[in-house]
Amino acid sequence: MSDEITQRISEINSHYENYGIGGLAQAYEEFKKEVARAEAAAYKGEAGRLVLERIKDLEKLFATVTGNEVKELSMFMKDSEALKRTAEFASLNAEHLRFGDLGGALTQKELVTALKNFMNPDSVYLQGQQTETQGSGQENATETFNSFNWEKLGAQFYLHSKTVVPSYFLYGPLATKRRKQAPRARTVDDTVSRDKTTAQKVSTTDIQEDPEQSTSHMVRTVYGVLNDADDEKVNLFKFFINPKSFAQSVENLFYTSFLVRDGKVKIDVDELGVPYVEIPDESTDVEVESAPVSHHIATFDVPTWRALIERFKITELLIPHRDIEEDTFEE
Repeated sequence: MSDEITQRISEINSHYENYGIGGLAQAYEEFKKEVARAEAAAYKGEAGRLVLERIKDLEKLFATVTGNEVKELSMFMKDSEALKRTAEFASLNAEHLRFGDLGGALTQKELVTALKNFMNPDSVYLQGQQTETQGSGQENATETFNSFNWEKLGAQFYLHSKTVVPSYFLYGPLATKRRKQAPRARTVDDTVSRDKTTAQKVSTTDIQEDPEQSTSHMVRTVYGVLNDADDEKVNLFKFFINPKSFAQSVENLFYTSFLVRDGKVKIDVDELGVPYVEIPDESTDVEVESAPVSHHIATFDVPTWRALIERFKITELLIPHRDIEEDTFEE
């Protein structure tokens, strides 16, 4: 039967135009059936010749697909399935190979001694030392075990042994069947037995903004602080920095920027280059209105905040502290 499938595959390969896609698909199905029939010999380790024949047949089938520029995806899926089935067949046969009875070649003691000398040529000398040394038997056994070069033995074993290297890791990419999804566990609705409640209705009149927390109120408060200050020119950093709260320092600078934008407050620098704020008088209103508009982007972080507090020795607040516990900072 194996000769028949080989002849049929050769015939399709030589005269593909007479068989077409249908004949090629049927050849793949007959190929898989022939591999399945040979499994009995593989379980005995006697299918070595059949494995080689099936591999050659599969090569001819794939050459027919590529040589005739077959574009149908189904043909490539059939080839993948056939290749996976052939790999499993070859692996099954290799696992059951028998190499004869060689148990009488070496005694167990001779084999162990040779292995020890191979992994550690000084094993005999070390064993004599351990016999003379008094100590725990477990410690001696561990030291003896670690003295052997097991990696050297493993490399030599794979180099000369006839152990079959499995090819299971190749089966995954060759699989063509879609994995079945496990049934999903249904979520039980536990809200049915609970008491039903209705959210409270809130009208627009119920939503009132706290006037003391509004931006306009805080801008007026900041302006009032500067207007009531003893000095006309106030150090900018001493004005807006809150030494107990970095967050409120940022907020104070934000409110001050509104006053500067509206021309209510002017920022300038003194002879030392330190910025200060002041309320412009009436004589400078015309100058302020005719002056070009400019923008300044400042960066302000916690290290800068701490450095300014230390440099200008800021201990008192000009802008009142707002009692928000999470925003406070204690040294």
